[in-house]
This record gives sequence, structure tokens and C-alpha cells, in this order.
Amino acid sequence: MLRITEITCEHQASPLAIATQHPRFSWILESDEKDTVQTAYRIQVRTSENQLIWDSGHVERRHTYDIVYEGTVLKSAERYTYQIQVWDDHGNTATSGIHRFETAYFQTSDWKACWIEPDPLPQLPENPLPKAQEIWNACLMAMMRGEQPRYYMDGDIWDTLPTEPYDPPVRFRRIFDLEEKPEYAKIFLTAHGIYSLSVNGQKVPGTLLMPGFTTYDRRLKYQAYDITDFLKTGTNALSVTVADGWYKGKIALGKGCEYGEVPGLLMQMEVWNPDGTRTQLCSDEAFTYSYDGPIRYADLFLGECVDARKDDGDPSEVSYRAEDWKPVIAAPGDRYNSEILTVQNAPEIEVYAEIPAKEILTTPKGETVVDFGQNMAGTIRVEISAKEGEEICFEHGETLDRDGNFTYAFTNTTRAQKDVCISVGRENEVFEPEFTYHGFRYVKVTGGENWKPEQFTAKAISSANPVIGSFQCSDEKLNQLQHNIYWSQRSNTIGTPTDCPTREKAGWTGDVVVYGATALYNQEMTTFFEDWLESIKKEQNEAGHVLNTVPLIKNYVQQTMAGSLGWGDVILTLPMQLYHLNGNKKALEENYDAMEKWMKAMQKAAYEVPGQLPFGMGMSEELEEKETEDRHKQNQHYLINTGFHFGDWLVPSVKNEAGFSDGPASSFLTMNVVDTALLAADADLLSEISEILGKPEKAEEYKNYAGRVREAFQEELCETDGTLKQEMQGNYILALKHHMVSKEMEEKFAERLAKMIMENENKPDTGFMSVAHILDVLCDHGYRELAWNVLMQNGCPGWIYEVEHGATTMWENWDAIRPDGQVDGCSFNHYAFGCVGDFLYRRVLGIQNAGIGYDKIRLEPGYDFPLEWAEGTYHCPHGEITIRWKKEKDGIRVSGNVPVNTEAVLVLPDGNEKKLRSGKFEIKDKSEI
Repeated sequence: MLRITEITCEHQASPLAIATQHPRFSWILESDEKDTVQTAYRIQVRTSENQLIWDSGHVERRHTYDIVYEGTVLKSAERYTYQIQVWDDHGNTATSGIHRFETAYFQTSDWKACWIEPDPLPQLPENPLPKAQEIWNACLMAMMRGEQPRYYMDGDIWDTLPTEPYDPPVRFRRIFDLEEKPEYAKIFLTAHGIYSLSVNGQKVPGTLLMPGFTTYDRRLKYQAYDITDFLKTGTNALSVTVADGWYKGKIALGKGCEYGEVPGLLMQMEVWNPDGTRTQLCSDEAFTYSYDGPIRYADLFLGECVDARKDDGDPSEVSYRAEDWKPVIAAPGDRYNSEILTVQNAPEIEVYAEIPAKEILTTPKGETVVDFGQNMAGTIRVEISAKEGEEICFEHGETLDRDGNFTYAFTNTTRAQKDVCISVGRENEVFEPEFTYHGFRYVKVTGGENWKPEQFTAKAISSANPVIGSFQCSDEKLNQLQHNIYWSQRSNTIGTPTDCPTREKAGWTGDVVVYGATALYNQEMTTFFEDWLESIKKEQNEAGHVLNTVPLIKNYVQQTMAGSLGWGDVILTLPMQLYHLNGNKKALEENYDAMEKWMKAMQKAAYEVPGQLPFGMGMSEELEEKETEDRHKQNQHYLINTGFHFGDWLVPSVKNEAGFSDGPASSFLTMNVVDTALLAADADLLSEISEILGKPEKAEEYKNYAGRVREAFQEELCETDGTLKQEMQGNYILALKHHMVSKEMEEKFAERLAKMIMENENKPDTGFMSVAHILDVLCDHGYRELAWNVLMQNGCPGWIYEVEHGATTMWENWDAIRPDGQVDGCSFNHYAFGCVGDFLYRRVLGIQNAGIGYDKIRLEPGYDFPLEWAEGTYHCPHGEITIRWKKEKDGIRVSGNVPVNTEAVLVLPDGNEKKLRSGKFEIKDKSEI
């Protein structure tokens, strides 16, 4: 029997608001017969009145992924249905049920609502951000003049500046009448701040931390909610609470109000009446507002303070008394740019796990600390038992110090992660912050008494990207490593990809460059990453630089002008991963211009020679070799030897004064070699992408450029004896990964790398850019046993070292906890070094993509690794790939499943290959069972 499953439009099951005239349809096939291939499909799309607006006809094609709609023009805020029929090579046919998709607003004129705001609360006379920018720009200009001014780090600048006030959220309210209960109703909503929506006493799901971290002055996302079941005949009420969020909160190092000083709301309700008519309800002067709710302040980084004594009921109840509420101010139509509004297609943020407290500790200092047993991003729910007016504080941290006391590096700062509850003194009182989130395993409680574990629940939050991968094996330490990788991924995919859920919550691009492949094994990330790529393009500056954090953290004033190789490369690497692993060619097409701008910017950066102005300032657009220059001077135009790039960030052998890994020092030490290799890799990748997109001249141009960079690399950075002038593990790894030297020299490089690793007791001495490749490079050059030893050794630095030291997520630094127990002030929930997860899936479990989007699959288990068994799954665009291999007394047994519509090859223990048909398989050595 042939079945059509997992049908999506724009990679969503039933999207409420798509903003494209060419939506993509995808599906997965299942069959009870082996060796099944789709031979044809047909898609029909109809309006809500059942009018046919597109019939693809009988299309003889195997493709089941991203079939583009080619019908008549879609209308704004409309509902459509579609149905899919398929045929296979066994003569079977299957027809899906009726599925739906709905559209967003295609034109800005579709918005009839206006922005509404409360009266402003007092803020600082001058926002501190312009002053911070002024201090840094003065320092930068002085350095460019050859002077030696006082050098400021970002933190040094911000320590001198005042903080904007912490304000209560604003609550908006509207009463409205409906003659009949609607046949259907939907709200489009966004805010300057983060919001929560309630209708008639019910909280509308899916609003957590919405609209997320967005570039409010360039790209503001709005969301859509089906509220049909919340409405009733007669009088209705709705309320929206808007907190500071990323709009006016104290982000990272900042002191607040970086996008604006006044929270705001934009809302438009579309109502389909039973008689077939349509009506709208828009945000306007009919709304009222109040600041006087129980939440006294809510900041994403500091925390939330709730005075339960001020709870005055639910404003979304019709019966709520709102006599003291004030009329809103309708913002003039030209105050905010409506052109930047775009609908959100990425998944909502959800609570994906609730974790009861493991135990309550009394530390050596006598403090009360709750241990949840798992590091995470999220908030807590606490059953409060206290006297009226008693203040209870909950401080969040990721680890204990070496003496067993609570520690958090940013206590008493704007990033304190400290929630406060002022009790009302009633039974069944619950404290549950809503407009903040923290990174934590431990919570220090100050106030209250006789606390019990059952009073505490942790709520782990993440974007609702479906989980599609799993890995397990006979070694429990590797299983814990996979667990740690997964939890760090969930903790750092909250609306946007972030580095950590504590001090920054920042979309550092370099982390995704190294971790993207692992992320796509663990979860289906298409819409999440497509959304982020749109933000990357909006933030790309006129010079072509992809900035280091997206959305840009404006208070990182040192990083607002230029990007770094290895970080900005995400505009190339991520779309290519989406294409190779998911078959998403659109990701290449839509980002190609941005890729070229980035490549040109980096070519300019390489062309600079020491002594020139940075960032290509004052430089001609023509980057050609000068015949009057000798070869050595010509080579300088193809090396990274000016400006600043992050290089191999956080090399563990490069220490700061406290004896921990030093990121900036690692950058200055490694960036010439590392980033020259990455420059060639970027050109290679853009050449390949150009070829895929039918741009052969561009492909040849970038291929030739990559070759010239390699010539300069080998002539200037290598010794004649087959070694690098600067010998570091990461330098050799990236030179080998990106083929920076001749084949003959590669063999010597690999031998030298292996020797360096063994001399370092099999420990990796790798930073962000090289760690993703160390194991593959060793395997590819015949050092598989050494690769395994690097993976499994338990010294510091090392993956198993973290596991044995109690890690439940990945650490930012290899030495976040040193062997002497000293704890660094870094993040303990940082997925970058978790990029080893990709190796576990590909090389140990053996699931590899041999085509585009896994239309061809290679199953090559790591039989030679010293494991008894390994098993796992990967839900590729065609369905579930499963494999289990186990060593038995009389041989190796391998079993699994190959999805419909794919081809697979299984590598047997003796190295021979066996072709597999779709369906289940089981093989003992060479014999099929």
C-alpha cells in the first residue's frame, strides 16, 4: 500500500500566514513494497470557495520536495486548500486528504491598523548607545592615524555609562461586540517589545517571547493566531501585555532602549462571518492601556519582578474593571516604516520539557540552592508559601564553584538572571516568570523557608523545530556527549540561533558555521534557518560585510563596521548545507547576491597590505596584481595579514592571566593562517554554488581566485620541509581540510599533525574554526585510530573530560572547569564544540548523504571503532533512515530502513558495498537475512 505522509506547505503542516506567491509543497511517501519509487505526482489548489486555481497536471517526476506553486495570484489573508496525488513504479496510486494553507498580507496597504502606544515613562536624558559609539569611534580613528590612544574593550566602555530605568510591561485592552460567533477569526500581531495575547480569559498559545529577537528598524516579524474558538456572540475582550524584550531591554552589554523608548502594539483581526462577509478589528484609539499590573519589571537578561499583591484580575475578561486605564496614543502613520513588516514562518518558541527539581542543597556558605540536574534555557515555576509582602529572590546559574557554592559571573549586573516574587500571602500561590529567560541548572533561593523539591519545576524552552535525529551506542559517555549536544542546541535555538542563553543571547554567526551540519542532523531547521538568513541579509552592510552577530547587537560597538572570515562565511556555508542536506535550492538562489558581496569584501580585505586603511577604505575596486611588484609582494594581496578576524577562537593552549583559554589572543595568533585558508574555502564554495546555479563564468572566476590564494599560502606561510611556519594543530587541520598545499605536502602535513596530537597526549588543541574538522581530517589521512583516541581521551581539553566533570550541556571553553576545580566565568551552554555530533552521525553511526537531500544514501558504519553496537535514526526529506549495527561472536549484524524514493549503498565490514532497496533490511556479514 502506498501512503502520502508529512505533507507541508512552506515546510509547515497548516500554515496560518505565508507571504510568498510561490509556496513550496513537500511530502513523504511510505510503502509496504520494497524498492518503491514515485513516478509522477499531481497537485491541485483551490480557494475556500472550492474554485480550482492551480492544477499541476500529471507530472512525471520523482521529486517530492519543494514543488513550487505556479497558479494564479494568491490574495492577502485568504484560505486555500490543496490535495496531492502520486503514482509509483508498482502501479499504485495514493491521494492525500484535503490540506490547507493561509496567506499573510502581501501589500503594506493591507494593514489598516495603526501602531498604538502608551504615554512614555521617564528614561535617561540621553540614550547611552550613541555615547558608547562615540567613544569607540574616537579610539578607532586615533589608531588609524597611527596614534596609541587608550584602547577600550566593549565592556570597558559600557562600565562608564548609566543604565536606563527598568519599567513595568504595558497592558493593552479592547472591548468589542460580535453579532454572531464567527465562522473563522485570525489575528495578525506584532509589537515593539515581546508580548502575550489573551482573549476572553484564555491565553492564546504560541506567543512566548514573540516577535523574538529581530532587527526592529530593518525587519519586524508579525505572527498569526487562529482565535476562532476564543470568541463568542456578544461582548468580547482581548488584552495584550508588552514587555521590554529586545526592543528596549538591556541586551548583552547594553544599558537599554537601543531600538526605542516606548513599547507599542500593531494588531489586525480578520473575521469571517457566517453570512460570508468579512470584518476587521484593528489596533486604534479605541484601545486603552495600563502600566499598573503585577509585573513591576521584566527584562530578558536581568529577570522579572512580580508583586503578586498588585494582581487585579485578567484584563481579557469582559467583567474586568478598567476604570483607571487610559486611552492609547495612535502613532502617526509615517513614524514607523511599514515596509519592514514580514510574516514569521519559523516555528514558535515552546516549552519542550518540564523538569522537576532533583534536590535542594545547602551549600558550604549556608545558601539554599535548587538543583534541577540539567543545564537548560528557560524559566521556573514555583509554588510559593510565604507571608504577604515577603520578597523572595531566585538567582540562576549554570554550575557550582569548586567548593560547592552557587556561582554566576554576572551577579549584580544587568545580566544577573535574578527573578523576584513579592508574595501576596495566599495559598496555592504560583510564581512563573513569562517575559524573561535564563541559562541555568541551579537556582539560589533567598527568602522563604522549608523549601521542598516538589515546589520547583524548570521549564526548558526552545523553538519548536522537529527533532529528526537520534544516536546511541554501547559507550555511555558518548551517549552523554550526544545528550549534551542536543540540550545545547535546544537551549540556543530560541527564535534565532544564539551562542549562549546567559550573558549574550547573541546570534554569533561563527557558531553556526561550525555547528550547522550537526544542527541539521538533530532537528528539521529549514524555516528557522531561512528566517535567520533573511535577517543576515538585512544586516549586511554596504561594504558587503556580514556582521558577527545577527541580529546585530548594537552595543558591541567594536563590531558594527566589519565582519570576520569564519563568521561571515555563514552566508555561504548555511545555504549550501540546506541545499546538500535538504535539497533546498532556493536557499542558494535567494542568498547568492549576498554571498558575492561577502566574497568581494573578503577579497578586498586580503588585498590590503600592512599600513593601509582597514576595510578597504580608499581602495580601488580593481583588485589586480601590479607588474612592478615582485612575487612576494604580489602574494600579500592574497593573504589575510591586516585588520581583525577571529581566527581559531579559543585555542586551549593560549591562556589568559587567569590560566583559562584566551579568545582574543587566539585570534591575533592564528588569524593569518586560519583565515587565509578560509578565504580559499569561501572562493571554492562560491565557485561550486555558481556552477549549481548555472553561472559557469563566475564559477571559473572564483575557482581561479581560490587557486591563487593557495599559491600565496604555500609560498609565504609554509616551510620548504613540509611544515607550517606557525605550527599549531588548528593551522594544520584547516590547511589539510581546505587543501591549501600540494598533495605531496599534504602527506607531510598530516604526519606532522598526527605527531603534534600524540605529543599532546591525544588532546585537541583546537579553537572554533578547526575543531569541526579535526576528526575527519585524521580519518581522511589514514589516522582513524588516532581520531578515535582524540574523541575518547578524558584529559583537558577533551569532549569526554566535560562529560566526566558533570557537564549536561556543551561548554563554551574547553577548560571551563579546570582539573584543579577552578571555574571560569564563561558559558556552560554553548553548542560550537558540539559540532562533533556530525562526526557521530556520519562516521560512527554511518548515515551519510551521497546525493542531494539524501536522494542517494551511503551507510558506512564505523565497525573498526571499539564499540559493541551503535544505533540511530535520521529523518531525511524522503523519510526515516534507521540503522543498527552490532558486533556478535560470529560476525557483525546490520539492520535498518531505507526510505521510499531513495537509493542506498551499505558498506559491509569487509569493505565491499551492497546496494539496498527501499524498505527494511537486515544483513549478517555479507548475507541478507
